Amino acid sequence: MKVLIKSAALMAVVLFASFGAQAEEEFTYQTPELMDKLNASLDSDWPHDPAVPELPPMPVTDNPKPDPDAFLWTHFKDNIYPPKKVGVPTLRTRIVTEDDPIEVDVFWSKRSPYSNLVMNRLVWLNSNYNVNVNIRPVLPVAVRSTKGGKGKAGGLFGLSYKVPDAAWDTERQGKFLGVPFNYPVPDPIWQNWQPDHKDWLFTHPPEKQPYIFWITRLACYAEQQGKALDYINQVSYLIWSGIVHPTTPAAAEDRAKGHWPNYVKEYVNRVDGMDYDKAINYIRKNPEKVDQCWIDNAEGMARTGHGGVPLMVYQDEPFFGGDRFDQFLWRLKQNGLTKRTKPRPPFTTKPLRWPDGL
Repeated sequence: MKVLIKSAALMAVVLFASFGAQAEEEFTYQTPELMDKLNASLDSDWPHDPAVPELPPMPVTDNPKPDPDAFLWTHFKDNIYPPKKVGVPTLRTRIVTEDDPIEVDVFWSKRSPYSNLVMNRLVWLNSNYNVNVNIRPVLPVAVRSTKGGKGKAGGLFGLSYKVPDAAWDTERQGKFLGVPFNYPVPDPIWQNWQPDHKDWLFTHPPEKQPYIFWITRLACYAEQQGKALDYINQVSYLIWSGIVHPTTPAAAEDRAKGHWPNYVKEYVNRVDGMDYDKAINYIRKNPEKVDQCWIDNAEGMARTGHGGVPLMVYQDEPFFGGDRFDQFLWRLKQNGLTKRTKPRPPFTTKPLRWPDGL
């Protein structure tokens, strides 16, 4: 199958001043009562959101099959059976320069809070070092199979402690890292998160998902334009930073200013060389070309033997999660990573927890 951490106050002034006229049709905003009603049946429909454009249906796909030649499989070591391969990939001997940089892939989900929490470090790495950070958008695990149907999310999300822990940990991580963070409303995926609900963790079927395929297809279009890192630097910040959120003072005066889907177009247009309307028209006319991007990326991810995000990969070796960033950078320095003579866009402020000592 085929960030710029900005001052929230300054951004809010620019953002809300430029919002302009509201859509004629207003979205039904989320409340506990509405969510109870929507999740009372797994066959219910999400309210129409005028911010979301009509797009062609998603292709029917499934998770890639496990690859026996994947890095983690071939390097598996339990001290009983010998691994098929031993040691790390051969270290680079060529001098790393601006003309001959290190190439890394980062598999990325628009629904992943931990992807957002590592974004500032990835953007700083790409901007200040001789390395190309290639963002590879994939669908979140909850909807990675688009075959249809509904059910509980698998993997770690099947563990009773994982979701409450992630909800608490991501906010704590944001404060520790100095990264603006607030869990988005609406969630990019329609899934029943309320722990005491009888259908806790059930995901509504792909054909009824209101947001995730829209923003993932835009991410894939951005990748095909060579703008994926710039795109996540803008749109992931919009979704996860809390700058547009129902809890903001601006939203208390006008609920539309707390609804992040209303601002996707504006934030896409902030990416140099991207035009939202042009992107949507292209997706409508060429859905198979755009969808092949996340299909191919899912297969590329499978070749590492891993399925989680964010997944940073160099020479097929996967580094899973933002808490592996220091190890990832350590490996790149083993391979001769060098600094650029001057930063390049997209720009960001230096991360609070940047590992200078490595």
